[in-house]
Amino acid sequence: MYPLWRLSSQTLSPGERQQRWGTLVLMLAPPIGALLYNQGLRLPGVVCPLRHWTGIPCPTCGMTRSLMAVVRGDWDQAVIEHLFGPVLFIVLVLGLLQVAIELTTGHHVKVIYHPLVRQFGRDRRYILGALGCLLGYYALRLSYWSSTGELVQGIWQSPLGQMIGAN
Repeated sequence: MYPLWRLSSQTLSPGERQQRWGTLVLMLAPPIGALLYNQGLRLPGVVCPLRHWTGIPCPTCGMTRSLMAVVRGDWDQAVIEHLFGPVLFIVLVLGLLQVAIELTTGHHVKVIYHPLVRQFGRDRRYILGALGCLLGYYALRLSYWSSTGELVQGIWQSPLGQMIGAN
């Protein structure tokens, strides 16, 4: 049986080590941001431009709230906010563990999901499939928001809706 992870005999080059540090910082940003948002910290002016100007939520609207819920341990609310928020969190945790082990040991780590990640990067069908899942989920959400009236209300309350209504 293939182990979940194992250390490679191949050591990290100085460039790879620098790249791992950059990856670590980028992967820590979403969970740390969610934690700070849970504490009430807000960055002024940081809003979804599509939703702000048109009233139409983007495909990733709700991701921040979903990650905030995961960080609080509220997985049910996380799924309600955005189905892919918990998935993103799990991917981030796995990636953070791998990078932390590589930086600590100075060696490459071979993990069970490497073949899948390599195949995902080489085969556009995987990328298109993932994009299709996200857009399909987005279509379902838009349909729901439309049925509740939330979508129309958001459009009319947006700057674009105000401009259209003023004419």
